[in-house]
Amino acid sequence: DVYKRQSHEIKTPLAVMQNYGTMLQQPDLSEEKRMEYAKAITDASRRLAAMVTNILKLNKLENQSMYPNMRTYDLGEQLCECLLNFEDLWEDKNLDIQTEISENIRVTADPELLSLVWNNLFSNAIKFTEPGGTVSLILVAQGDQAVVMVSDTGCGISQDVGKHIFEKFYQGDTSHATKGNGLGLALVKRVIDITQGDIQVNSEAGKGSTFIVKLRRETDGAT
Repeated sequence: DVYKRQSHEIKTPLAVMQNYGTMLQQPDLSEEKRMEYAKAITDASRRLAAMVTNILKLNKLENQSMYPNMRTYDLGEQLCECLLNFEDLWEDKNLDIQTEISENIRVTADPELLSLVWNNLFSNAIKFTEPGGTVSLILVAQGDQAVVMVSDTGCGISQDVGKHIFEKFYQGDTSHATKGNGLGLALVKRVIDITQGDIQVNSEAGKGSTFIVKLRRETDGAT
């Protein structure tokens, strides 16, 4: 039930903030505990803010009140720019970042909307990969399509979860509840649908995941 999942995902960070806010009011609280509780409140508020932002964007897309602003541009350049925004995060986790970006692959799409796709996929890959793991980004041309593959060596997704991964507020593993809100991939799927592309996931629990996005590319008569 989407409503129940939505209610749970909103209430959880609120409960965290309320509980730690109450604990912060304890007299004679050590500086270490004060910082720990304050950080927990900040982290929960960020998760809630990100979820609300995604809810608003998803609602706009579903109600067709957010219209694509299409233009033709170099997809490889956009992918590299988006990935570099996560440099601090992957360095903190000592991740091996591997890229294979083919040049001169151009698409006609809304770059702001597509950046939501890449940012969500990169964020998840880095978030769910253990320190020392590997995240890879590949962009290749296949016929008249641009194919983007984002892979990680993270916790992976079981086959049952994979069937529902693009549904709103779906989380197959509740142990990851602090790391996501089940909205990012629903937003990704909606953007890809609007762009008339395709997204699939190949994954196995414990062995990482690969998200594959296919978009129509501008060929200008070239192969």
